[in-house]
Amino acid sequence: MQDHGINLENADCMTWLTSQKEESFQLIILDPPYNVGYKYNQYQDTKPQHQYLIEQFLVLSHCQRLLKPGGSVFYLNYPETAARIWAEVDFLDRFEWINWTPHAHVRGTPLRKASRAWLWFSKGKPLINQEAFQTEYRNPTDHRIKKRIEAGLKPASYDWIDLEPVKNTSKQKRKHPCQVPEEMVERFILGTSNPGDLVGDCFLGSGTTAICAVRHGRSFAGCEIDPLYVQVAETAIQAEINAKNLAQSLNEHDVKK
Repeated sequence: MQDHGINLENADCMTWLTSQKEESFQLIILDPPYNVGYKYNQYQDTKPQHQYLIEQFLVLSHCQRLLKPGGSVFYLNYPETAARIWAEVDFLDRFEWINWTPHAHVRGTPLRKASRAWLWFSKGKPLINQEAFQTEYRNPTDHRIKKRIEAGLKPASYDWIDLEPVKNTSKQKRKHPCQVPEEMVERFILGTSNPGDLVGDCFLGSGTTAICAVRHGRSFAGCEIDPLYVQVAETAIQAEINAKNLAQSLNEHDVKK
């Protein structure tokens, strides 16, 4: 799929990463398989842990090469694996650790594993659009807070995300077992890139990163190893392009009136 600033390939991550141009990406978002035996359509999520970790380090080292100065990488994994990566990756700047608490009804003994960690790495001082990382005041009726609101101020968001996962009943749900919320990815895209910038994802899955990139005027390049998921992603991306084109056409019609 190569159209509308979108370049999606059916390829494994290493093949794709080595083929990309140095310092061409402003942002790369990574949600890899977690190596916990999860059943995907084709991919076997059961590698020796040392091999899996080496592969994750290699992926991130390629990202360092591909990022522009000021670019960011957001990497998602379980906290135990994330801690290893956070401690040992020294070729990127460690910028923020963001916890995601998705309230998923997962198994686990003695505790259910219901949190993930987004590791925010950067290549030097990252580009930040602070508006994307702002939230609303919790006590807007307080007289001191009212003055801040009147002045156009907003507080910064917390370093944790409280969003439900994409469930089977969600309107966002596509044919993929592990789909992250678009709202979460949109925040990263809006917060660390500008319109026209190139966003990447070499574990594309059902297409969430590409969809959000299209929605907000960014270019996208990435890959997915499973042909079935590539088809799912292409269908969803094309639907987003169609919706955007329709909205633009309606707006142009209204202007002419």
